[in-house]
Amino acid sequence: MIYNNFDVMPLVLSVEDIADTLAIGRNKAYSLVNTGTIKALKIGQHYRIPQDEFIKFVKNGAKSA
Repeated sequence: MIYNNFDVMPLVLSVEDIADTLAIGRNKAYSLVNTGTIKALKIGQHYRIPQDEFIKFVKNGAKSA
């Protein structure tokens, strides 16, 4: 799902959510998570990205990606 506003974004996002929102491929989104560029929790076999970590990335970390 694409989120255009931080206010409507859920507290926890999937890798697919961040890929859609950033308009990047799924592989690139997984790369950002696996390298720690976007901090995520691994629950079972799935990554979950806390909203506050994603917002930090968008505001500060995007330039280093």
